Amino acid sequence: MSIDAKKLTIFLLIFILFASFFLISYQAKGKLTFSKIHFSQIAAPLTYLKGLFRDFSYLKEENTQLKKQLYEISLIHKSYQELINENKRLKSFLDLKETRKDIVTIAKVISKGSNKFMKTLWIDKGSNQGVQREFPVITFNGLVGKVISVNSNFSEVLLLTDPNFSVAVRIERTRTEGILSGTGNGCLLKYIPLEEEILLGDRIITSGLDDIFPEGILVGAVKSTTKKEGFFQKIDVIPIQKEHNIEEVAVIKKSI
Repeated sequence: MSIDAKKLTIFLLIFILFASFFLISYQAKGKLTFSKIHFSQIAAPLTYLKGLFRDFSYLKEENTQLKKQLYEISLIHKSYQELINENKRLKSFLDLKETRKDIVTIAKVISKGSNKFMKTLWIDKGSNQGVQREFPVITFNGLVGKVISVNSNFSEVLLLTDPNFSVAVRIERTRTEGILSGTGNGCLLKYIPLEEEILLGDRIITSGLDDIFPEGILVGAVKSTTKKEGFFQKIDVIPIQKEHNIEEVAVIKKSI
Protein backbone atom coordinates (compact mmCIF):
# COMPACT_ATOMS: atom_id res chain seq x y z
CA MET A 1 0.00 0.00 0.00
CA SER A 2 1.36 3.47 -0.93
CA ILE A 3 1.95 6.28 1.60
CA ASP A 4 -0.92 8.37 0.10
CA ALA A 5 -3.35 5.45 0.46
CA LYS A 6 -2.33 4.94 4.10
CA LYS A 7 -2.86 8.65 4.82
CA LEU A 8 -6.33 8.54 3.21
CA THR A 9 -7.30 5.46 5.26
CA ILE A 10 -6.17 7.08 8.53
CA PHE A 11 -8.08 10.26 7.61
CA LEU A 12 -11.28 8.29 6.95
CA LEU A 13 -10.98 6.41 10.25
CA ILE A 14 -10.47 9.67 12.18
CA PHE A 15 -13.43 11.25 10.35
CA ILE A 16 -15.70 8.30 11.18
CA LEU A 17 -14.66 8.35 14.83
CA PHE A 18 -15.34 12.10 15.12
CA ALA A 19 -18.67 11.68 13.36
CA SER A 20 -19.63 8.90 15.77
CA PHE A 21 -18.60 11.02 18.75
CA PHE A 22 -20.60 13.96 17.36
CA LEU A 23 -23.72 11.84 16.97
CA ILE A 24 -23.40 10.39 20.48
CA SER A 25 -22.92 13.87 21.97
CA TYR A 26 -25.98 15.24 20.24
CA GLN A 27 -28.02 12.27 21.29
CA ALA A 28 -26.99 12.83 24.91
CA LYS A 29 -28.20 16.42 24.71
CA GLY A 30 -31.53 15.28 23.34
CA LYS A 31 -30.94 17.01 20.06
CA LEU A 32 -30.68 13.71 18.24
CA THR A 33 -32.41 10.40 18.87
CA PHE A 34 -31.28 6.94 17.84
CA SER A 35 -34.81 5.98 16.94
CA LYS A 36 -34.06 7.25 13.47
CA ILE A 37 -30.36 6.38 13.32
CA HIS A 38 -29.28 2.80 13.66
CA PHE A 39 -25.87 1.62 14.79
CA SER A 40 -25.53 -0.35 11.53
CA GLN A 41 -25.65 2.96 9.65
CA ILE A 42 -22.70 4.26 11.66
CA ALA A 43 -20.75 1.00 11.41
CA ALA A 44 -21.36 0.54 7.67
CA PRO A 45 -18.30 2.59 6.57
CA LEU A 46 -16.12 0.65 9.00
CA THR A 47 -17.46 -2.63 7.60
CA TYR A 48 -16.76 -1.41 4.07
CA LEU A 49 -13.20 -0.44 4.97
CA LYS A 50 -12.66 -3.81 6.65
CA GLY A 51 -13.77 -5.49 3.44
CA LEU A 52 -11.38 -3.33 1.44
CA PHE A 53 -8.47 -4.31 3.71
CA ARG A 54 -9.43 -7.98 3.39
CA ASP A 55 -9.61 -7.77 -0.41
CA PHE A 56 -6.32 -5.88 -0.57
CA SER A 57 -4.56 -8.50 1.58
CA TYR A 58 -5.94 -11.28 -0.61
CA LEU A 59 -4.82 -9.54 -3.82
CA LYS A 60 -1.39 -8.83 -2.34
CA GLU A 61 -0.97 -12.50 -1.39
CA GLU A 62 -2.19 -13.62 -4.81
CA ASN A 63 0.24 -11.22 -6.51
CA THR A 64 3.12 -12.63 -4.44
CA GLN A 65 2.18 -16.21 -5.37
CA LEU A 66 1.92 -15.33 -9.06
CA LYS A 67 5.36 -13.67 -8.99
CA LYS A 68 6.79 -16.76 -7.31
CA GLN A 69 5.23 -19.07 -9.92
CA LEU A 70 6.51 -16.84 -12.74
CA TYR A 71 10.03 -16.92 -11.27
CA GLU A 72 9.91 -20.74 -10.97
CA ILE A 73 8.70 -21.05 -14.57
CA SER A 74 11.55 -18.76 -15.66
CA LEU A 75 14.11 -20.96 -13.86
CA ILE A 76 12.66 -24.09 -15.48
CA HIS A 77 12.84 -22.46 -18.90
CA LYS A 78 16.47 -21.40 -18.35
CA SER A 79 17.42 -24.88 -17.15
CA TYR A 80 15.67 -26.43 -20.16
CA GLN A 81 17.43 -24.04 -22.55
CA GLU A 82 20.78 -24.75 -20.87
CA LEU A 83 20.22 -28.50 -21.36
CA ILE A 84 19.44 -27.91 -25.04
CA ASN A 85 22.63 -25.86 -25.49
CA GLU A 86 24.74 -28.42 -23.63
CA ASN A 87 23.31 -31.26 -25.75
CA LYS A 88 24.17 -29.33 -28.92
CA ARG A 89 27.76 -28.81 -27.75
CA LEU A 90 28.17 -32.45 -26.72
CA LYS A 91 26.73 -33.62 -30.05
CA SER A 92 29.28 -31.40 -31.82
CA PHE A 93 32.07 -33.05 -29.82
CA LEU A 94 30.72 -36.51 -30.64
CA ASP A 95 30.73 -35.56 -34.32
CA LEU A 96 34.29 -34.28 -33.87
CA LYS A 97 35.26 -37.58 -32.29
CA GLU A 98 33.95 -39.39 -35.35
CA THR A 99 36.15 -37.35 -37.67
CA ARG A 100 39.29 -37.17 -35.47
CA LYS A 101 40.86 -40.41 -34.29
CA ASP A 102 43.54 -38.62 -32.23
CA ILE A 103 41.19 -37.41 -29.48
CA VAL A 104 42.36 -38.55 -26.06
CA THR A 105 39.43 -37.30 -23.99
CA ILE A 106 36.63 -34.75 -23.79
CA ALA A 107 36.99 -32.46 -20.76
CA LYS A 108 34.94 -29.79 -19.02
CA VAL A 109 36.45 -26.41 -18.14
CA ILE A 110 36.26 -25.99 -14.37
CA SER A 111 38.05 -22.67 -13.78
CA LYS A 112 40.39 -20.03 -15.11
CA GLY A 113 44.04 -20.09 -14.10
CA SER A 114 45.02 -18.29 -10.90
CA ASN A 115 48.28 -16.88 -12.30
CA LYS A 116 47.46 -13.31 -13.37
CA PHE A 117 50.54 -13.19 -15.60
CA MET A 118 49.42 -16.16 -17.71
CA LYS A 119 46.24 -16.88 -19.66
CA THR A 120 45.28 -20.40 -18.66
CA LEU A 121 42.29 -22.51 -17.71
CA TRP A 122 41.82 -25.78 -15.82
CA ILE A 123 40.04 -28.86 -17.13
CA ASP A 124 38.65 -31.88 -15.24
CA LYS A 125 40.81 -34.54 -16.94
CA GLY A 126 44.41 -35.53 -16.18
CA SER A 127 46.97 -38.31 -16.40
CA ASN A 128 44.39 -40.90 -15.30
CA GLN A 129 42.50 -40.13 -18.50
CA GLY A 130 45.62 -40.17 -20.70
CA VAL A 131 46.38 -36.43 -20.76
CA GLN A 132 50.05 -35.44 -21.12
CA ARG A 133 52.03 -32.19 -21.21
CA GLU A 134 52.05 -30.34 -24.55
CA PHE A 135 48.98 -32.20 -25.81
CA PRO A 136 46.97 -29.81 -28.02
CA VAL A 137 43.55 -28.65 -26.83
CA ILE A 138 40.75 -27.87 -29.30
CA THR A 139 37.00 -27.32 -29.59
CA PHE A 140 34.76 -28.12 -32.55
CA ASN A 141 35.53 -24.54 -33.70
CA GLY A 142 39.32 -24.78 -33.65
CA LEU A 143 42.49 -24.43 -31.58
CA VAL A 144 42.32 -23.42 -27.91
CA GLY A 145 45.88 -23.99 -26.64
CA LYS A 146 48.02 -26.76 -25.17
CA VAL A 147 48.39 -28.61 -21.87
CA ILE A 148 51.24 -27.24 -19.71
CA SER A 149 50.76 -29.13 -16.43
CA VAL A 150 49.04 -32.39 -15.50
CA ASN A 151 47.71 -33.86 -12.25
CA SER A 152 45.92 -37.16 -11.77
CA ASN A 153 42.47 -35.81 -12.66
CA PHE A 154 43.10 -32.17 -13.60
CA SER A 155 45.20 -30.31 -16.18
CA GLU A 156 46.15 -26.71 -16.90
CA VAL A 157 45.84 -25.38 -20.44
CA LEU A 158 47.83 -22.45 -21.85
CA LEU A 159 45.59 -20.40 -24.15
CA LEU A 160 46.84 -19.39 -27.60
CA THR A 161 46.47 -15.68 -26.78
CA ASP A 162 49.08 -15.94 -24.00
CA PRO A 163 52.39 -14.22 -24.94
CA ASN A 164 54.24 -17.47 -24.08
CA PHE A 165 52.26 -19.44 -26.67
CA SER A 166 53.38 -20.08 -30.25
CA VAL A 167 52.36 -22.50 -33.01
CA ALA A 168 53.56 -23.21 -36.55
CA VAL A 169 50.85 -22.16 -39.00
CA ARG A 170 50.14 -21.46 -42.64
CA ILE A 171 47.74 -19.24 -44.53
CA GLU A 172 45.13 -21.60 -45.92
CA ARG A 173 44.64 -19.72 -49.20
CA THR A 174 48.29 -19.16 -50.17
CA ARG A 175 49.94 -21.97 -48.14
CA THR A 176 52.50 -19.44 -46.87
CA GLU A 177 54.01 -20.57 -43.58
CA GLY A 178 54.70 -18.56 -40.45
CA ILE A 179 54.59 -18.58 -36.66
CA LEU A 180 51.56 -17.43 -34.68
CA SER A 181 52.11 -16.07 -31.15
CA GLY A 182 49.82 -14.72 -28.47
CA THR A 183 49.79 -11.02 -27.59
CA GLY A 184 47.68 -11.12 -24.45
CA ASN A 185 44.48 -9.96 -26.18
CA GLY A 186 44.84 -11.58 -29.57
CA CYS A 187 47.45 -13.17 -31.83
CA LEU A 188 50.20 -12.04 -34.16
CA LEU A 189 51.27 -13.85 -37.33
CA LYS A 190 55.04 -13.52 -37.77
CA TYR A 191 57.63 -14.00 -40.53
CA ILE A 192 55.36 -13.32 -43.52
CA PRO A 193 57.40 -11.52 -46.23
CA LEU A 194 56.42 -7.99 -47.31
CA GLU A 195 55.73 -9.09 -50.89
CA GLU A 196 53.24 -11.76 -49.79
CA GLU A 197 49.59 -10.87 -50.57
CA ILE A 198 47.51 -11.11 -47.39
CA LEU A 199 43.74 -10.51 -47.43
CA LEU A 200 41.54 -9.57 -44.49
CA GLY A 201 39.69 -12.69 -43.37
CA ASP A 202 42.34 -15.11 -44.64
CA ARG A 203 42.07 -18.28 -42.56
CA ILE A 204 45.06 -19.42 -40.52
CA ILE A 205 45.54 -23.16 -39.89
CA THR A 206 48.20 -25.23 -38.16
CA SER A 207 50.99 -26.50 -40.42
CA GLY A 208 52.08 -29.46 -38.29
CA LEU A 209 55.76 -28.47 -38.55
CA ASP A 210 56.31 -27.89 -34.81
CA ASP A 211 55.82 -31.55 -33.83
CA ILE A 212 53.11 -30.54 -31.34
CA PHE A 213 49.98 -29.44 -33.23
CA PRO A 214 48.61 -31.70 -35.99
CA GLU A 215 48.19 -30.16 -39.41
CA GLY A 216 44.97 -28.47 -40.50
CA ILE A 217 43.45 -27.21 -37.21
CA LEU A 218 41.73 -23.87 -37.72
CA VAL A 219 43.40 -21.18 -35.58
CA GLY A 220 41.90 -17.85 -36.62
CA ALA A 221 41.49 -15.24 -39.34
CA VAL A 222 43.47 -12.18 -40.41
CA LYS A 223 42.16 -9.03 -38.75
CA SER A 224 44.61 -6.46 -40.13
CA THR A 225 47.97 -6.24 -41.85
CA THR A 226 50.61 -3.51 -41.89
CA LYS A 227 53.69 -3.28 -44.11
CA LYS A 228 56.51 -1.39 -42.41
CA GLU A 229 60.23 -1.11 -43.02
CA GLY A 230 61.99 -4.41 -42.60
CA PHE A 231 61.50 -7.88 -43.99
CA PHE A 232 58.10 -8.97 -42.61
CA GLN A 233 54.52 -7.78 -42.33
CA LYS A 234 52.71 -7.12 -39.05
CA ILE A 235 49.58 -9.28 -39.19
CA ASP A 236 46.97 -9.31 -36.42
CA VAL A 237 44.87 -12.46 -36.14
CA ILE A 238 41.52 -13.02 -34.41
CA PRO A 239 41.33 -16.48 -32.74
CA ILE A 240 38.51 -18.63 -34.10
CA GLN A 241 37.56 -19.79 -30.59
CA LYS A 242 36.48 -17.03 -28.21
CA GLU A 243 37.95 -17.52 -24.75
CA HIS A 244 34.94 -16.34 -22.75
CA ASN A 245 32.60 -19.13 -23.89
CA ILE A 246 34.82 -22.22 -23.69
CA GLU A 247 32.93 -24.82 -21.63
CA GLU A 248 34.11 -28.17 -23.01
CA VAL A 249 37.28 -29.04 -24.88
CA ALA A 250 38.90 -32.02 -26.59
CA VAL A 251 42.47 -33.02 -25.72
CA ILE A 252 44.23 -34.57 -28.68
CA LYS A 253 47.57 -36.33 -29.21
CA LYS A 254 50.65 -34.46 -30.41
CA SER A 255 51.52 -34.64 -34.08
CA ILE A 256 53.87 -37.45 -35.02
